Amino acid sequence: MWVGMTATILSVLLHTWGAIVAARQNFGYRLPAISGGYPVRPAQRVKRAQTAGWLLSIVGVLGIGGAVWDTAPWWGLATAAVLFLLVNVVPSLAVTALHNRRELARG
Repeated sequence: MWVGMTATILSVLLHTWGAIVAARQNFGYRLPAISGGYPVRPAQRVKRAQTAGWLLSIVGVLGIGGAVWDTAPWWGLATAAVLFLLVNVVPSLAVTALHNRRELARG
């Protein structure tokens, strides 16, 4: 369980850091909200951070879902699915929304 929680926290940090760096590189441009390419291609370190974040999220979700699976299998599956979506979607979506809000205010 501790390994899963640690991996999940590191995954969120890596996703957030990668999204912030990508947003800084795309200063002056609107970023795609859900899907699509960035106006300026992300740096290699952003891709590495996002890849490491995805791999750590898989490890974290399997660790936490496995611990919950021992007591309640269906809750373990549901917890793993929701946690996987939250860890991988929310950090990038939040940074993108804040970035696009600033770009709209700037004009």
